[in-house]
Amino acid sequence: MLSHGVVAWLKGVVLASVTLLALGGCFLMGKWHPGRPHPEKSVSGPPVYVPDCQNCHEAPVGEAYAQSRHAAMGIRCGQCHSPGGHPNFTEPVQDSTCGACHQPAYEQTLESAHFADRQLRPLDNDQPARVALRHEGFIATTPGGKRFVGDSASGTLGGRLCFACHYDEHRVDLKAVQRPQFCDTCHVGYEQHFNRQSAGEVNRCTRCHVRAGTTENGQVVNTHQFVKPVRERPRS
Repeated sequence: MLSHGVVAWLKGVVLASVTLLALGGCFLMGKWHPGRPHPEKSVSGPPVYVPDCQNCHEAPVGEAYAQSRHAAMGIRCGQCHSPGGHPNFTEPVQDSTCGACHQPAYEQTLESAHFADRQLRPLDNDQPARVALRHEGFIATTPGGKRFVGDSASGTLGGRLCFACHYDEHRVDLKAVQRPQFCDTCHVGYEQHFNRQSAGEVNRCTRCHVRAGTTENGQVVNTHQFVKPVRERPRS
């Protein structure tokens, strides 16, 4: 066993170490600041936000944006819209823009039948075409039925599928797709699945075609592949 003198010495060493660490931490907190860019030098990279957009876009854009989850999370205009020769945005909102933050959902969408069947149009370099698509609700009406749309030259990056389901005048969230008859816009003839939903219900299609299952702890697992319903195994 250690002698009383050795034990006392060890306690003193530990106490001194803790004291030095605490004083060092206080010194760093009070004195150290991260480097900041020089105020008169340009900084490379896209702008984090576009200031004062609400001065011109107060209604309906600004009002709708203020109600969105993106606004609540602090996402600003310039993080989705990159200005260049305003009012023409050089980088219109594409699926790849959404995928920068929502990577799993974006990758799942690329594997979906919705993406594979999308109609290709020249969009990225054609502002009138983009405006027309927005007025169509980001859905194209074709002889074979309604289709999602993507830019013909941008491949997997230029789809407009995210906005087709989640856009609601800059309220880009779940409220649009949760409307009870939302999927009926394109998927007609499926009334046999269940009785017509009432106005107060949430879109029941998502319960089976978006829900992929549950974890052992009961957490719901969703997917943007829009899979066929999987019958869950009963728990033992």
